[in-house]
Amino acid sequence: MKRSGCAASAALVLASIGPVPLWAAPTAAPSRSAQAEAAPTAALERPSAADLLERGRQLLEARAAATAAALGGRIDVHVADQAAERLAQVPCSPQVFLPAGGRPTGKTSIGLRCTHQPWQVRIPAEVALLVPVPVPSRPLPAGTVLRESDWSLSEVNVAAWPRGVTTDPRQLEGATTTRPLKAGEPIPPQAVQSRSHLGPGDPVQVVLSGAGFTIKATGKMLHQASPGQPARVQLDSGRTVAGILREDREIEVNL
Repeated sequence: MKRSGCAASAALVLASIGPVPLWAAPTAAPSRSAQAEAAPTAALERPSAADLLERGRQLLEARAAATAAALGGRIDVHVADQAAERLAQVPCSPQVFLPAGGRPTGKTSIGLRCTHQPWQVRIPAEVALLVPVPVPSRPLPAGTVLRESDWSLSEVNVAAWPRGVTTDPRQLEGATTTRPLKAGEPIPPQAVQSRSHLGPGDPVQVVLSGAGFTIKATGKMLHQASPGQPARVQLDSGRTVAGILREDREIEVNL
């Protein structure tokens, strides 16, 4: 009887309170599995600044890989220090890209943009191309005939020398310096004169090649040139042609 009385009393209390509003009803805590599923989704939607910059580094390295392989060098990518601060303001999950017209090495940039929002930013970067190149072991005056003992190999960022540097030591053996060279600095190609260097009036053999034929003729140089450089020649017939000077004192001309 006591239990029946208590139950009746409880029923009366609940009836007087009325139905519990939905906003006051307790909400069940999300399960651990639901939390685990939500975490990776959020991470995919908003990658960290470090992840974005890593993607940019990978794009820069891939673009410069062929150049580095051709020169036997390695790549070192540096991104501007303020990048993390700028990426903290990203309003979306941005796409990482390389802006059109960028250089594979040297000063360049990484681009980030929103797909569905008018937001875009460029992060300054620099791609160093480190290559072992010959550098003078001591100061060399102009007119020095180079020997192997005059230089040693040193790793240099060739991207920092826009006018180019000599990368093949074989080009230096027997060459003559045309200006003073500093110890430890890369050697510009124009600072040395190849032993195969030719000047105005020097006789050369000219190979004229066309569709299905090859003609050889003789002529004289009209200016100074070294193997691998463009050269203009006056043939014995008086005609002037232009081609590429070879090591064997031949001028290759494609008609």
